[in-house]
Amino acid sequence: MNRLLWTLSVLFAAASVGASENLVIRVYHTNDVHGWIMPRPDKFQPTRSVGGAAALKALVNKDSGAKLVVDAGDWWQGTPEGSLTKGEAVTKVFNAVGYDAVEIGNHEFDAGVDALKSLVGKLNMPALAANIYGPDGKHTPWAKPHILKEVAGVKVGLFGLLTVHMDRLAFPKNIEGIKFRREVLEARDQVALLKKEGADVIIALTHIGYETPDGGDFEGDQTLAREVAGIDLIVGGHTHTALTRAWRDANHGTLVVQAGSYLTKVGRTTLTIDKKSRRVIAAKDELLDLWADLVGQDPAVKGLVDAAQEEVGEQFKLVVATATASLEKPRSGPESGLGSWMADCYRDWAGADAAFQNTGGIRAAIPAGPVTLRDLFNVMPFDNMMVTMKMTGKQLRSALDHAMGAARPVQVGGLTASYHVGAPSGMRLETVTVAGAPLDDERTYSVTTLDFMVTGGDRYDEFVAASPVQTGTLARDVLRSCAEKQKMIAPPAAGRLKPLGD
Repeated sequence: MNRLLWTLSVLFAAASVGASENLVIRVYHTNDVHGWIMPRPDKFQPTRSVGGAAALKALVNKDSGAKLVVDAGDWWQGTPEGSLTKGEAVTKVFNAVGYDAVEIGNHEFDAGVDALKSLVGKLNMPALAANIYGPDGKHTPWAKPHILKEVAGVKVGLFGLLTVHMDRLAFPKNIEGIKFRREVLEARDQVALLKKEGADVIIALTHIGYETPDGGDFEGDQTLAREVAGIDLIVGGHTHTALTRAWRDANHGTLVVQAGSYLTKVGRTTLTIDKKSRRVIAAKDELLDLWADLVGQDPAVKGLVDAAQEEVGEQFKLVVATATASLEKPRSGPESGLGSWMADCYRDWAGADAAFQNTGGIRAAIPAGPVTLRDLFNVMPFDNMMVTMKMTGKQLRSALDHAMGAARPVQVGGLTASYHVGAPSGMRLETVTVAGAPLDDERTYSVTTLDFMVTGGDRYDEFVAASPVQTGTLARDVLRSCAEKQKMIAPPAAGRLKPLGD
């Protein structure tokens, strides 16, 4: 059914029955919380507090109607409160908020499968991910493929999907023996199973991402909506997209929503369902800011959040340096002041010729002013270790060529490169210098980077093939040492990576 016919059918159905014949279910949805269970000063209105689980619970409590509360993955990795407890503090908060179902995200594997199993066991709600399979080729018992839940007399089926690109998003040891089936294929099977079980409404919780022109080549929520019939609502995550206007598939009418990240907002989808046919006849979504002074904070949830912050202690308030200007995360273009500063810190620590930092591993900016240990933790919440290795100039050139073809080019220290945007592999680089001299393919260079990249993260095969000579220091500790040494930190000048166009 094309979009025009679908719209007309919805309008006809809505007009053919009275309002009393319609049922309404609201779906409150979050994604990519990344440990941000606590409120924080708003970036643009620092006197106001925004975000956090206590505000979310207070908002949900104001709704006395039929509702679901769901999350689309990446629960805990990103703050001291989440990461230092390996997610346990977040599971306590999720239980108190009263989520009905949560999707497993890629970062749920950051502490390994056994830790994830333990974490799921502490949740009061099902953790979904239908396309995760164990070594025996069957669904794992700790990740439920789907559930059927009755809400206001309506049978709502929910199933989950995790991105198939886990091979480049997780350490191999953390997903050993686990297989991830293509999302579209799994979704078709889950829809059929849920319909067979009597589901009236079907909702997919996905951690596969929202596709954008500059976001790389992958099958995300729009592809899922286009290729799989029978899904009424897709609650997405993974790309941290704040969809202020929900996207709707033209043929199936599936609504795709996503609520940004870090629990500053919550999405609220209103599903209007015909009482007789049990079909969704209207769906709309809105993003709501979690202003503490407007929605309040639930006391019970606030108590859990306060306890988590107290457990972290005063150590993360320690000021280690002063930023003379804001060091921003990579947003557009191939480099950022923060990424260049990090790579320079790594290179200086290792005494290496060059340094690399994967752009996806930079999780927060450093604002101008006092820099605390919490600021550095927010930048690098992962327990990535530094690895220094020997690479030939040819290997280094190949790694750079790969980086310049990625959706988010790498951050570098000690080298410069000009490259052709959109060029095929092996033909992207125009010029490369290391320590001011042209790159020599026959020379051996020392290169330092994160163990994530050395084990094949983001598919840097050149690092996998190199010879490590030094390992074992947390990247986060290197950044702390660098900040303490410099005392006054500033974003390095731009111009290390120069795009030349097509």
